[in-house]
Amino acid sequence: MQIPIPREFAAFVRRNRVSRGLTQEQLADMVHKSRRWVHDLEAGKVDPSLGATIATAEALGFTLSLDRSEGSAVLDALFEDLDG
Repeated sequence: MQIPIPREFAAFVRRNRVSRGLTQEQLADMVHKSRRWVHDLEAGKVDPSLGATIATAEALGFTLSLDRSEGSAVLDALFEDLDG
């Protein structure tokens, strides 16, 4: 599943949190964030960092992977920084 924009990620988080019977507080504890952060994330008010995105997806039972073969200016710049 591709999650191209924060609004879609917000809907993904809410839908999967609710389907797993988790409260915002429980999800917040799992990702070491505040309940308010989860609320704001689900409302599309938070543009989470890559680490927070991965932690949130993992807490909901998903694994994220990055496909470097698909060109993306943002990811290309990130990997350039990482590759040194």
